[in-house]
Amino acid sequence: MEQLQLDDFLMYNFLSQVQISPDGKKVAYVATTPDLAKNGYNANLYRIDAESGENACLTNSGRVKGFCWQGAETLLYTVSVEADDAFPDGQTVLYRQNAGSAAEEVCRCEGSLSLEGVLTDGSIVFSRVDNLTTEAALEGLAGHERLAARLAEKERNEVCTVFDEYPFWFNGKGVINKTRKTLYLWDSKELKRITPPRFRVMEVCVEGMKIAYAGCMVEPIEKELVGVYCYDAEKSKITCLLPEDEYYIEGMTFWGDSLAYCGSKMDRYSCAQCPDLLLLNLETGARTLLCDTDDEINVGNPVGSDCRMGGGYVMRADGEYLYFLTGVYDATHLWRIDRTGKMEKLLEKDGSIDCFDVQNGAVYCVAMYDMRLQELYRFAEGKLTRLSSWNDDFFLTKPPVIPQPLQFINSDGVQIDGFVMTPTDHVPGKKTPVILDIHGGPHLTYGAVYYHEMQYWANHGYYVIYCNPRGGESRGNEFGYICGRFGTIDYDDIMAFCDEALKAYPDMDEKHMGVTGGSYGGFMTNWIIGHTNRFAAAASQRGIANFVSMEGTSDIGTLFAERQILATTHTNLDKMWNQSPLKYADRCTTPTLFIHSEEDYRCWMVEALQMYSTLIHHGVPTRLCLFHGENHELSRGGKPKGRIRRLQEITAWMDKYLKEE
Repeated sequence: MEQLQLDDFLMYNFLSQVQISPDGKKVAYVATTPDLAKNGYNANLYRIDAESGENACLTNSGRVKGFCWQGAETLLYTVSVEADDAFPDGQTVLYRQNAGSAAEEVCRCEGSLSLEGVLTDGSIVFSRVDNLTTEAALEGLAGHERLAARLAEKERNEVCTVFDEYPFWFNGKGVINKTRKTLYLWDSKELKRITPPRFRVMEVCVEGMKIAYAGCMVEPIEKELVGVYCYDAEKSKITCLLPEDEYYIEGMTFWGDSLAYCGSKMDRYSCAQCPDLLLLNLETGARTLLCDTDDEINVGNPVGSDCRMGGGYVMRADGEYLYFLTGVYDATHLWRIDRTGKMEKLLEKDGSIDCFDVQNGAVYCVAMYDMRLQELYRFAEGKLTRLSSWNDDFFLTKPPVIPQPLQFINSDGVQIDGFVMTPTDHVPGKKTPVILDIHGGPHLTYGAVYYHEMQYWANHGYYVIYCNPRGGESRGNEFGYICGRFGTIDYDDIMAFCDEALKAYPDMDEKHMGVTGGSYGGFMTNWIIGHTNRFAAAASQRGIANFVSMEGTSDIGTLFAERQILATTHTNLDKMWNQSPLKYADRCTTPTLFIHSEEDYRCWMVEALQMYSTLIHHGVPTRLCLFHGENHELSRGGKPKGRIRRLQEITAWMDKYLKEE
């Protein structure tokens, strides 16, 4: 068998956006592949026949953004067009493709539009991020005058950036000050704006002649608890279904005469609180509570991986049932609930379901099962069938290292779950270095799914160990609630897991252990090096160092401080500082690498700079790699060259301190 190489992720195929045709006979989805030559990714649309399994490629441009069905045989999809002199913000082209015929262009619009759906009268629902200042400057202009005004506005903004709203920037989007995600209808002639100019849309779903959306006015601060609205295209009327300031909306979908939504009040367990699942009657506005936070479910996929690209549905209605993905310990399962609140567990296989669609009880999903990369599956009448073989060749030539579960009961009587991967070249009786990997979030979880970086390290002579400490997702309210006590019970769980791993695997070299992690995992790496010297090397990625600085610089800073730390700089500075790794950085002796991105607005680069500056002035071996043009998603959605360099840097650092004598 061949050994896994660092850049082998360039051969992976990532699947997303599964949608079933209205007659249930076909399934469309997007396949994305890395492209090193252009330092990006190619996304194309595919259609598979539900009966024969025949898989057809419908596009080859590599620029497909989104799609939806318009009838049983017709697909609509959008393709992005790069900016040029005539269109400084680029264009979006909408195509229509009928079965057996070539695609035809439907419309071409200025800017980057997202396809949200199609109404029964054929009107197309788009969303677009508009800049209020730019739109005001362009109002009433057309042709050359409009282009000249746009270029003048662009030149004016190159001098300085103005902030007068909050949040003023956002990870993956850049500066969002004075920008709004806005809904539009295309009626074959022009774009008609649906939502008010200052309203920011966050969630959207489309069915029949109705468009439901969640969001809020930003004046000048964006609200955390947003409202839910419904636009009736037949009446050209907007109705407020759920007022602002009640729920943090995590997802929604139409269900017959109602809108099902998942939301949290965050009134008992802050942002770690399991959500409520409710129905809103579209006509009367009456609410029906299907389950609440005490039922301790979550909606979505909390299982992490660095082998995904693109999104898709995590909650869908079909007949008398609402289907949804939910995390259960270290896996993602498929459940359904009826209108009386009766819950039914359908698909409980270990692994990760990344997105799905359902019709007449037949579920089509993208999943990571049996340590395979993503494939398309069908689940019907209790039977699971794999429909695709996108990553078969890779699986057969370079089979994955299978993680072995490792569980223990901690000092508080709580079960902690983790995994151990043994290196492919392991020689029994020989001491072997170890890398501890810590997940982000903290409200996420590790599972038995394919992780490229871990697989590579296991193929590179390392034990790889990882666990799910308290503070993570999928174990209920109490387990997930570490708000106001970062670096306490979570740190204890991780250290105890390391002890258990060393006892269970005597060949692990306790003198040559490394630690790494990203985001919350980066915070914990920063915390660890200030509280123990047991690790011979560390690689902190996109992590928090100082909650005081994070509060004012992160795109979620004030909310993170209030919800996670349960303090702010002005209400309890000591609590903020006491939970900050920077306070203890002067104790560090561990050689530490810092990986950060210039456009990471979740944990801004000032976090890494503070840790790096402290360590280098205290004589600790340290190195900071600041990636250009990348953001918080570098490890899983960054440009291929950046992902390669990142893994090279971390591995070289570990090799230097864990392998070299």
